Order: sequence, then C-alpha cells, then structure tokens
Amino acid sequence: MIGHAVSNVVPVVAANRIGVENGQRFYGHSFICDERGDMLAEFGANETGVITATLDLEQARRHRAAFGFFRDRRPELYKRLAEDV
Repeated sequence: MIGHAVSNVVPVVAANRIGVENGQRFYGHSFICDERGDMLAEFGANETGVITATLDLEQARRHRAAFGFFRDRRPELYKRLAEDV
C-alpha cells in the first residue's frame, strides 16, 4: 500500500484488522503515510486504537505537480472517467 502512495503521489491511510477469527489471522500494521511513502504514524501487529497524523496537502499538490501527471493526461481519450463526480 505504501507503493500505491508513492506511485499515485497521494497520502494513504490504511486500517488493518488484528487477531484471529474463524481460523483467519489478521496481520494489523495500520498506518498513515505521506505522498512520498514516508510513514507518519503506525501501529504494530498487535496494537489497537486510533492513530492520527497531519497531512500537508499543499506539499502533496506541489510534489504531484512536479511529475506532470495531470499536465500530460488526455481526458478526451477516456471521457467519463475524467469527469468530476
């Protein structure tokens, strides 16, 4: 999931279960990372609770703009996918 943050240049908040249910083990490791994949807050495999972090969305915007993702996109090729909802 950190790779998704980096490749899409967006912060990621991941909430993962812990414990065992019906023989299925859940691995935990909930986290918040920034658009570069840097960990801002995290829980281990057996920790529960609430984690918070401050995200600098302006920094994320500048970082994303440096890659040219939106500058080079061609929305006319995928019309409805590019429309605001």
